[in-house]
Amino acid sequence: MSAINFEPILSRAERRAIVAVLRAHPEWTLGQVCSQLERDAPIAATLSRLTLGELLLSDPDLDAIERPPDGGPPPDRGRLEAARRLAGARFDECVCEVLAEADDHPVGSSYLLARVGGPRWKLKTALRRLIAAGTIERSGTTSGTRYRLKQRLVES
Repeated sequence: MSAINFEPILSRAERRAIVAVLRAHPEWTLGQVCSQLERDAPIAATLSRLTLGELLLSDPDLDAIERPPDGGPPPDRGRLEAARRLAGARFDECVCEVLAEADDHPVGSSYLLARVGGPRWKLKTALRRLIAAGTIERSGTTSGTRYRLKQRLVES
């Protein structure tokens, strides 16, 4: 039996992991990443060999990992980061944006949570406000609960 060479496999996995982390934090600056190079030698070696293409271009393996299991589009990382800092009406706007992008398809709270982020209680509070305001419609119960924009119903 021949020896297995794990080195190239582990090297590719490490690169993909670092790319996934960098993609998940679009708010980080290049300066912050460079300062990390000075502090963490093992990661610095891999970071110093990454290309901008690896960060910017689609990687089918990474995209499969980042794509939520609900079949919808991958989350907008910028929106996720922005929504994390928002509250009240501004967070509600993010929820409405995601519902508008669903093209009149009712979606569950897990679909919304994957695309607006934050704790579940924050989303539930926003959904209650939007229902009370008449902006969205709720149908179903428990795990079958779905939401969609009311204005989409009027337009059809």
